[in-house]
Amino acid sequence: MNFDDILATVDGQGNAVLPEGWGQGRALFGGLVAAVLYDHLEKTVSAGRRLRSFSLSFVAPAAPGLVSLSGEVLREGKSVMQAMVTARQGEQVVAVMLASFGAARESAIVVQAPGLGPMKSSDEAIKFPFIQGMMPDFLQHFDMRYAAGMPPYSGSKEPDFAGYMRFAETPKAMTTAALICLVDTWPPSVLPMLKGPAAASSLTWTMELLEEPDNRPADTLWQYAVTTDQCSEGYGQSRAVICDQEGRTVALSRQTITVFA
Repeated sequence: MNFDDILATVDGQGNAVLPEGWGQGRALFGGLVAAVLYDHLEKTVSAGRRLRSFSLSFVAPAAPGLVSLSGEVLREGKSVMQAMVTARQGEQVVAVMLASFGAARESAIVVQAPGLGPMKSSDEAIKFPFIQGMMPDFLQHFDMRYAAGMPPYSGSKEPDFAGYMRFAETPKAMTTAALICLVDTWPPSVLPMLKGPAAASSLTWTMELLEEPDNRPADTLWQYAVTTDQCSEGYGQSRAVICDQEGRTVALSRQTITVFA
């Protein structure tokens, strides 16, 4: 199933199907899980307001198959609405998303978003081929190119990297759900420091939308750069900037990661 096919299973009544072929270790790819949860909220409660931020907790590994989604509005004001969606498989909660939607309004305060530093062009960047059995299955669905830093398990003395990302099979349209899915394709920022494979995953994820991605082409080659704030005792924190192909900052992302190494 491609990305459009998967979101088509989100029926607005609380049902969706998580497919085979999008695995990440023993769990389903977290970016796809996040996109499915957000798509349910967009179809049921957003009421035309734009997503401003979400916070997602990965409670348990999601598996291919049916998933039950239950959304609710926690509070709705004139401009802002807070909503929550919970994903369950059987009796197990697998993920919970708290989302904030807000209508635009005039303001005297304007502060520019952070941008990206210099990095190789998309043509100069290293495009990673998908190697069956050696890489997580979900990576076959994406075009990822490293433009700065080192890839995972390269024994680098420093964490962090930057690059470009888009779907291998272009979706019908660029949407907020599609951008959410894309942003989580990158591995935890500290993995370049390891010399060999080790278990690592996202514990929590917060993403803030500065602009709607919907007016970008579906085949946009998005820019991504991540910085590690700290990592110790098996847990780390990182922050990332996401720009469109014109270099305009569209989203900010923060993660708490777990590393078993």
